[in-house]
Parts: sequence; C-alpha cells; structure tokens
Amino acid sequence: MNDNQFSYIVVERTVTMSGFTDEERERIREQLVETGHELLLQYGPKKTTVADITDPTGIAKPTFYQFFDSKSDLYLVILQREFEEYMETVRTELLDVDDPREGLERFFRCYAEFGEENPFIQQTIIQGNYHDILRNVSPDQVAELQRRELAEFVPIIEELKARSDGPISEMDPLTVLGVMGGSIGVLMLHKDEYEEYEGFGGVDEGYYEHVQNVLIETLARGLTVE
Repeated sequence: MNDNQFSYIVVERTVTMSGFTDEERERIREQLVETGHELLLQYGPKKTTVADITDPTGIAKPTFYQFFDSKSDLYLVILQREFEEYMETVRTELLDVDDPREGLERFFRCYAEFGEENPFIQQTIIQGNYHDILRNVSPDQVAELQRRELAEFVPIIEELKARSDGPISEMDPLTVLGVMGGSIGVLMLHKDEYEEYEGFGGVDEGYYEHVQNVLIETLARGLTVE
C-alpha cells in the first residue's frame, strides 16, 4: 500500500465515522431522500445504487447506513411522504362536502389521480416494481405502514358512513377500501389495454377515462343511495 492509498483510507474513515450535528444529520438525510426519489424515478430501483445516492450529497457510501438500513428503508420513507401528501389532498377535496355520494365520488377520484399521476406510485405499484423497491423492508415495517394508512383512512370513511343510508353505512372501512382497490385500482393496472381499444370498432378516444368515470359514479351512487 502506498502513501496515497493509505491517506485515502484514513480520510474516508474520518468522513464516514465522524459524528454529525443534528442540523447536519437532518440536512444530509433530506438530501438522501431527495436524491433517492429523483434517481428511482429516472433509473428504477435495480439500476440505482447506494453510491449513486450518496455521491451528490458529498458523503461516502458507508455513511449512508448511518441514516438508513438499506435503499428499501429510504424508499419506504419516500412512500410514506407521498402517502401523507395524498391524504392531505383527500382532506382538502372533502372539506365542506356534506353529500355522502359526492364525498365518496371525490374520494375515489383522488385515489385514481394519485395512482395515475404520482410518478413514485407509478414506479412502485403500476409498473410492478413494488418488491424490488421494498425488497429489504421487514414484514413488521410493511405492517406498520399499512396500519398507519388505515388509521388515516378510517375517520374519512366513517364520516361518509355516518351521513349515508346506503350500503356503505353498514360496511367497515377495510371493505370500502377493498372495493375501491378491487375495482378502480384494478382498472388502473389495465389502463394500457383499454387505450388500445381506441379507434378500433368505433371506440372513441378517451375510452379508458369514460369507463373510469362511469365506474366511479356508479360505485359512489350504489354505495351511498338507499
């Protein structure tokens, strides 16, 4: 080992093992989250390495593990943030909406827009990269995330139930979410197939949007009208 190599190792160890102030840790953590989010969307989970994420922040690769246990742990944080923003959108959309049918319809539309327009959800769920992105996340962490999501949804659905005399009034929130995912969610997964019908056999452009709109309106009416 020559002197240059030895110096490099000493410097690297100093950088990776040195402590950070709370302010520095918060800044670096945010940089890692932002960079990880950007690279995931650009290259996907398989082509993005830890080094790719750490290089723009100016820290060595081993230092990454002072902040996150793995790439999956980082992606889980991103997923949680995306969900929090989504829930804020839902609450805003339902603000001052008294009619349960209109409220449920807006709730469903927020779900559809989140799945179709959010790049991270597209990369994670729609394009089927869920397992690659959250490969190293423990079952307990996934279960905790699901519990948090359900806890956010429950008050919203309970309010809709309380104002309705339709079937939704007797459903538990998990059933309502299951109906939403098993219909609107499945439709989203097959969006490309619906778009292939356009221009064939007299099917007009916007066929998918038309089917989705009819589905959402029918579900909202059927679940809330007595």
